[in-house]
Amino acid sequence: MQIYIGERYMKYEKSFNPLSDFSLDMLTDIEFKEDSVREEIITPILKALGYSASKPNKIIRSRSLKHPFISIGSQRKEITCIPDYLLEVDGKLAWVLEAKKPGENILTGKHVEQAYSYAIHTEIRVPLFALCNGEEFVLYKISEDRPILHFKIEELPNYFEALGKYLSPQNALNTEYKLAKDFGLHLKRVGFEQFEHLVFQDVPFSYIAQLDGNKFTTATGIEPYEGEVYCVSFDFGIEVFEQMKGLIPDEAYEILSRRDMGQRNTVKFGDGRFLISVDCKVGQNLEENHNEIFLPLWVNCNPPCFSGTLN
Repeated sequence: MQIYIGERYMKYEKSFNPLSDFSLDMLTDIEFKEDSVREEIITPILKALGYSASKPNKIIRSRSLKHPFISIGSQRKEITCIPDYLLEVDGKLAWVLEAKKPGENILTGKHVEQAYSYAIHTEIRVPLFALCNGEEFVLYKISEDRPILHFKIEELPNYFEALGKYLSPQNALNTEYKLAKDFGLHLKRVGFEQFEHLVFQDVPFSYIAQLDGNKFTTATGIEPYEGEVYCVSFDFGIEVFEQMKGLIPDEAYEILSRRDMGQRNTVKFGDGRFLISVDCKVGQNLEENHNEIFLPLWVNCNPPCFSGTLN
């Protein structure tokens, strides 16, 4: 069997298994913990993918971060400052892998937040992150909410080709994954959904749309970290919209105030961007269109949340 990866072919037997010498019964041993997962499971997988302790396709273990935190708006969130594995291809960081002991949840919760925080950290910035607890392996793109691969370790022979398509040195730096990311999903993944007030100063908007009679939205691009652009949507209710009177042009306010049956009104600020300072929190409901899944932020009603001027 042949699969095409980058500019060369890699050949695997149909039942290729880098863990062929490992007994799955070991996973039930109470002494089989995270260090065993690293040595007995992760190391053979990484070597089979084409990585080693030396360049050009290098395994970097436990590199400390100089700045172990992520700042969002007015808040700062501390993170654990040592990623388990950074995978480097030709001198460039390509993806992150976190090891956990058997039984640990690697699909939701703090461990996914931790791995994602490393992937998007300003000192790392990679498009892919993965977690393995010895029993399961899960792979994410930072731009998507759902895993792109998830399998039981006993199913590794059936999934190893797919791992190669994403994680081999020939493919791991594929620019296909470097897409504009949704900021709401980003905030949820780094644990900011717990904050009731996230304040952003002078965020540029070019339009406001009426979703229904009592709900409105706007969206823009922001750059919370130097060189990293995210798409962000802000949804808000009628109470918040009424606070915008006098801040946006009177004609725009009048159009958006209409409650025509079935009508969705939109205004665009043709004379320039509208700069808004906003107090908000991470929303609860994922939205989906034909291009993407995204998580809007919800604008708080109290205290007064909007201030702004045309730029």
